[in-house]
Amino acid sequence: MNKDSALKLLKGLLGEILLSTGAAATERFSSLRDVDAKVREAKHIFQAVEGLPASFLADMSSDSDFDAQSRRVRLEALGNYTKSAIKFLESGALAKNQKLIYPAPDVSRITATFPQLKDSIDRRWKEAQKCIHVECFTSAVIMMGSILEALLLARANLSPAVSYQSSRAPKDKNGKVPAIQDWTLSALIDVAVDLGWIKTDRGKFSHALRESRNVVHPWVEVSTRANFDSATCKTSWEVLQASVDDLLASVP
Repeated sequence: MNKDSALKLLKGLLGEILLSTGAAATERFSSLRDVDAKVREAKHIFQAVEGLPASFLADMSSDSDFDAQSRRVRLEALGNYTKSAIKFLESGALAKNQKLIYPAPDVSRITATFPQLKDSIDRRWKEAQKCIHVECFTSAVIMMGSILEALLLARANLSPAVSYQSSRAPKDKNGKVPAIQDWTLSALIDVAVDLGWIKTDRGKFSHALRESRNVVHPWVEVSTRANFDSATCKTSWEVLQASVDDLLASVP
């Protein structure tokens, strides 16, 4: 989406949720359900705006103001995020930041049982961003999926006894739980959600990233008609970042 189109949509959105005085237009939304619908609409717009800060949607998704039982609070919060997006566009900061490569968060606490894994994560974190910048979107998504799988596997190995006892731990045909290193990404996600290492909604989005990652097999790409673009990568990146934050918070 080009700058002019994005600004037009964002300013139109701002006019719907706020009055000319800056107060929340609560009378235009009869229920919290109506406000939530507008929030979802806004997120679709934010996803289509190229170059917003990598943490923009993740911050919005974790903002407690959007859980408040108040139309005013939710609308004001949405108004603030919309104003921020407009400022980024009008300042030209988007174009300046678009090609930046951000370092990976320090995951050494998660990879403690596999110290050598941290270097691989750091490298792939940067490579995924480079792939996005040169529009190699399929490669970027595959890279993100591999990072998620590695970190979930490392987290399970930090607490093997608890992992094996999870109700979502996989079982073979004999009813035995295989070694953690043999678990699929799907099983790792389910166990992480069950044990509270990642939030339930994060688990759902992580499964979506897992399915996208499976296009590493060309026949999956063809059979699912996968056609990734910058918006796909943006969503996948937000999922990965939020999941990593959850995993880091889960380590004692």
